[in-house]
Amino acid sequence: MRSFVTNNDIPVGYVTPKFPSLYWPINNSKYNTAFLYYISDIWKFSLYWTLIFNGAFYVTAGVYASLTHRKKAGSVWIFVMYVLYGGVQGLTTGTVMGFLIGAIYRSGLFSMSTWVPLCCAVVQILFDVVLSYSMVGSVM
Repeated sequence: MRSFVTNNDIPVGYVTPKFPSLYWPINNSKYNTAFLYYISDIWKFSLYWTLIFNGAFYVTAGVYASLTHRKKAGSVWIFVMYVLYGGVQGLTTGTVMGFLIGAIYRSGLFSMSTWVPLCCAVVQILFDVVLSYSMVGSVM
């Protein structure tokens, strides 16, 4: 049972959950639920998940591109550029997405499950995968 004292519906004694703090919310008595209330916590979780997924995607793409061009002199630089681009993109999209969904949840006085930043990062990386195909990218 949660008891609320403040007007922004943050429980008394609330402690920010550790990253990743994912739990299965259906029929689960073993783990406590983990919610995010502060915009800074929502931003951190969104940024971490976006950097993880972007890192995995762009490192894999960079290794593949480097291996296909391994006989040329710039194959190492191809990998470095992929990783650098993935890091910068992860930092910017994670920051924008984190503050945006944080502001939306905060304005409605909702608590955010720790699954929401993960799902937003998955959607963002799937959007990158869809745009990586040249025909789809030119149509959109």
